[in-house]
Amino acid sequence: MNSIWFGEKTALSQSELKDNIMKATTERDVLLNLNELYKQGDFTQKPLLIQLMNQTKDEVVLNLCIRVFLAVATHDDLKDSYNLRFLSEGTQETVNTFASAAVTSLSLEIVPYLLALLDEWEDISDTASIIKDSLDFFLDFEEQLGTEATVEEIGDFYFQYCSENDTDRYYYYQNQVFPGDMAKKLMERVMRAATNEEPLKMAFIPSLLSIFTGEKVPGDYNTIISSNNYKDFIQYIDGLSLRNWEKGQKYFYGYML
Repeated sequence: MNSIWFGEKTALSQSELKDNIMKATTERDVLLNLNELYKQGDFTQKPLLIQLMNQTKDEVVLNLCIRVFLAVATHDDLKDSYNLRFLSEGTQETVNTFASAAVTSLSLEIVPYLLALLDEWEDISDTASIIKDSLDFFLDFEEQLGTEATVEEIGDFYFQYCSENDTDRYYYYQNQVFPGDMAKKLMERVMRAATNEEPLKMAFIPSLLSIFTGEKVPGDYNTIISSNNYKDFIQYIDGLSLRNWEKGQKYFYGYML
């Protein structure tokens, strides 16, 4: 659950994974096999993930469902509020998980849900802070409205923002997402860290690149960068550059969503 990605691909075929889902006796088995199916580019069983996410009473299953769903969700998946009906009865832990993982959706369609949650949870400072951080990721509203902006003010800012941007695209902060841009930022940090043998101290970009490509970045937040491993990052980025990526599009394990 706490990994930067969803693990290596299985050697099982899609038909074997679907058979495993049919025979599964626990929600966890269903979820893990669904996850493996998505890694192979088969998203036809996404409705089953949504059903599981909205019906499970297992907090661990729900939290992983949320993470997987937001990683594979398209704009259309998010436009249908019925898909996220679990939020209406969500615990603080569930709301925190959703709000923190919302940025991995890369879609402006998630902002209305964050605004609704902020309206409901704004008196709980820790949760409100997580929600606002995710809203700021998409909108950068604090720069113009300040940290004390109301839900209504952020909402008005959102509608204006959408009118000025292409909402059919996916965004990393306020730019259309592109692995090449993220790779450049990663290498800049790697080279600086390697100079003094410091930890990478970067979490989101390694996670997104790992999920986009299906190949794990060779280090995480706490990895000490040195002359022994910085070349692994160069090799990783070189492999990334050989692929055809479309700016503003979202990928899961190498497959465009």
